[in-house]
Amino acid sequence: MLTETNKILVIKSDKEELFKVEKFIEQIFDEYKLNKALYNRVLLCVSEAVINSIEHGNKNDSRKPVTITMECDFNHISVKVKDEGQGFDLNEVKNPTISKNLKKESGRGIHIIRSLSDSLRYNSKGNSVHLKMKCK
Repeated sequence: MLTETNKILVIKSDKEELFKVEKFIEQIFDEYKLNKALYNRVLLCVSEAVINSIEHGNKNDSRKPVTITMECDFNHISVKVKDEGQGFDLNEVKNPTISKNLKKESGRGIHIIRSLSDSLRYNSKGNSVHLKMKCK
């Protein structure tokens, strides 16, 4: 039976660490017998958030950590990804779906997370993202 839990993973700001994020999510899904149909959505959203933290937040400085916190209850998976960067203004991120932005290399991660999660919030500084997905 699933009970509320809070799991934390801290990685270096290095994309080579992404395998740890995948293993972390796999372990939580296995331990709490979460719906496997949700796994790919969670993995994609968390990976995008972590990559944004590594590249844009911590500027690929491997001395700066990225912290991933996952909480599960009977209804939701809640994930927070926090970096040590200066943050950003979400309103300044261009919409990647409008024609003038279609060929731009950046801006898709936030759009993907927003599209696949049930709830998405950033802290006021912009260096921590909190997303939620329904378990069922």
